[in-house]
Amino acid sequence: MKELQESWEYDGSFFGFLSVVDQAFSRRVFPAMVVGPETAIETLFLSEWISTDERRAEKIYLRLKQRIRPANLSFIQTGFHCSLPEKERCLLDAIEIALETKDVLENFIGHPSILALQKSIRTLLGEVHLYTGFVRFEYVGEVLFSKIAPKHYSLPFLCPHFAERYPQELIMIYDETHRLLALIERGQTRLIEDSDCPVFDQQASEAAIRSQWKTFLRAVTIDERTNRRVQMGHLPLRFRGNMVEFD
Repeated sequence: MKELQESWEYDGSFFGFLSVVDQAFSRRVFPAMVVGPETAIETLFLSEWISTDERRAEKIYLRLKQRIRPANLSFIQTGFHCSLPEKERCLLDAIEIALETKDVLENFIGHPSILALQKSIRTLLGEVHLYTGFVRFEYVGEVLFSKIAPKHYSLPFLCPHFAERYPQELIMIYDETHRLLALIERGQTRLIEDSDCPVFDQQASEAAIRSQWKTFLRAVTIDERTNRRVQMGHLPLRFRGNMVEFD
């Protein structure tokens, strides 16, 4: 696909990106740069605005679903949620390759766009894995509530773990970095974007539980065996802000 020295701008949504894909393959050109709300300020060049067309975006998604391997579609969708700079331009390359091969994209690590996406996906999923052990819930009425501050867009990938682990619970997880709220009920997840953190009245019973948990931790701690360096390796500072143990 021919590359033009142009910059395209879109609204940052997945359907918005699919509208960019639609325009790129319709015109048979790739822009040199694709910017969203978070990256638009990084360029001084004028950008062409690509409006989101949900109807066309749905058709593009169904067409990709039909023509490329499920593993490659998953790679592209996960890559969209990575924190990789210029991820959209890399994803256009990934889609072009996926349409031309029956092999999995992860085998094309010789291509710089695929390699960059693969590394970013590993970083994202690595953070998700860590949060499965570092998330702390508290009961607020009948709701299990937790607040996290991930570097990456980890919450949508984290929700299935807790939906499966607590199938009978009503769960709320708030990502304060991306202002994203997840509601999990009976295994079903709903995401609310651009949301403020819910405010609850602190329950006395939950406060008592937290106090007992801290007392237990103090009781089992042997000060002489405390190794701060090892502790930092197993539990980095950035995860401690919303953990009861360090509150």
